[in-house]
Amino acid sequence: MSAKKQTNADDVVDKELHCVTCGTRLYVSVPQADAVIASLERTGAAILICVCGQAQIIRRKLKKMND
Repeated sequence: MSAKKQTNADDVVDKELHCVTCGTRLYVSVPQADAVIASLERTGAAILICVCGQAQIIRRKLKKMND
């Protein structure tokens, strides 16, 4: 029997991002993390909204492969 981890809307993921306008640390709620990851995978970017109202675009970093 496996135990299923339960999460609630108050759980957050901390990716150590800060708002460029006010400096507040940005968090993504666990229920919204899947949507943010899907956006990053599909388009290479996602938008996070700070409590101050600033929209911040985050982009996926791609590592260059050496030839």
